[in-house]
Amino acid sequence: MTALSVTDIQNDSYSWPMLVYMCTSCVYPLASSCAHTFSSMSKNARHICYFLDYGAVNLFSLGSAIAYSAYTFPDALVCSTFHECYVALAVLNTILSTGLSCYSRFLELQKPRLCKLLRVLAFAYPYTWDSLPIFYRLFLFPGENSRNEAMLYHQKHMGMTLLASFLYSAHLPERLAPGRFDYIGHSHQLFHVCVILATHLQMEAILLDKTLRREWLLATSRPFSFPQIAVAMLLCIIFSLSNIIYFSAALYRIPEPELHEKET
Repeated sequence: MTALSVTDIQNDSYSWPMLVYMCTSCVYPLASSCAHTFSSMSKNARHICYFLDYGAVNLFSLGSAIAYSAYTFPDALVCSTFHECYVALAVLNTILSTGLSCYSRFLELQKPRLCKLLRVLAFAYPYTWDSLPIFYRLFLFPGENSRNEAMLYHQKHMGMTLLASFLYSAHLPERLAPGRFDYIGHSHQLFHVCVILATHLQMEAILLDKTLRREWLLATSRPFSFPQIAVAMLLCIIFSLSNIIYFSAALYRIPEPELHEKET
């Protein structure tokens, strides 16, 4: 809301990617909260709630890619072929990731390890693709932006994301003391806390890049146009919803014993 109050939305096209990113960063925690709240209504409701949650997470992934493309790309890659294809492939990644994560819920009973592997892969791959410009700045040309304060926040964001991934995969600390963390302190709670902190750090990094690099970026590259942003977001929403509808309908075609009742 603060960003909206100080931005001339109609005339400042340079700020549009940031506003899109901020909107998607509000959508995915809301979808996740709704999934955890309403998933207790029934077995199929639980699966559908998490399908929507996965779609919202991938929408946020695309919002991150749009903001990264607009503000955080390394100097050497701005206007390169990779830069031109970056958001288009991010859209494709979100579609594939939504389908893969939804499909993984059908493997919970028969193949729980494969289910976990596919779900982690479904979220790790889009994150890795989105973060390639950051990896480039951090590891290949660390001196290029040594004076850019945003890099410290990018490093913290990456560390917090890795911690969230570790907690999600390792099921700690409840694995060490079964039953003692059922209500407070289990890995899924810690995972959500780390993800929100990571989003905060990411937002601070993008805001700093947006401010500190504004003059150079406006002189070197063209800001995203409204049609470009709208098409990318609409494609993601349409195809992700198509995936969600398809897998939701499949729930009612599968015999009841085949669906696992455990939330993951």
